[in-house]
Amino acid sequence: HTMGLMTQHSKLRVAWMVATIAVCSGVDWEDSPILTDTWRAVSTGDFNTLLAIVVSNDPGIVHHRASDGRGPMWWAYEFKNPSALALFKHYDVSESEADANGLVPADTFEGSAEELQQLRADADTRVPGIPAMVQQFADKFEEMRKQQADRFDDGVQFEDEIAPGVDLSGVQFDDDEDEEDYLDDEEEAEDAGPRGGGAPMSDDDISAKIAALKAKAQAMKDEV
Repeated sequence: HTMGLMTQHSKLRVAWMVATIAVCSGVDWEDSPILTDTWRAVSTGDFNTLLAIVVSNDPGIVHHRASDGRGPMWWAYEFKNPSALALFKHYDVSESEADANGLVPADTFEGSAEELQQLRADADTRVPGIPAMVQQFADKFEEMRKQQADRFDDGVQFEDEIAPGVDLSGVQFDDDEDEEDYLDDEEEAEDAGPRGGGAPMSDDDISAKIAALKAKAQAMKDEV
């Protein structure tokens, strides 16, 4: 009977701690399509798509947490993604907050202390290049938005264009995408990832990534 009371007490204490952590972080813990897309981009090493997701939505999404209390920073460590880690460092995502199990982001890293140190050092060298890449994506996104608005003002609408106001937060990536596509994305992301002083992506690359996100959003809209 005493053990039963202790177990119940322990469960209540854990529940209280989880609730307290969530409240103190100021961020709701809730699964969402945008977090799923972010997880997939981080886990596959697709930095270009990750950057497009952040730029085409509220950058505050990098602080969002899933129902297990984990978010983008946890995934950057879990999947050993220095480019994603650099991006989240740029947006001052906390590395000290804990998930539902009391684990901070770095606790999800599987490897030696030296490997963890190397991951962090690699990310730190990429942080200086992040602002220029974010700005480049943002400028291109705004340019595409204005061009689209101008076409609608002129009464011209193409079948493959998206009506203004489509919410990109619902963008989903198909689970049945070819493995070859994922591998191509990983290779592209590795080449285009922000390295200190590295060349920014081309406008065509940026347009392609943003257009892909818009196309998926439009497809979801049409299904409704």
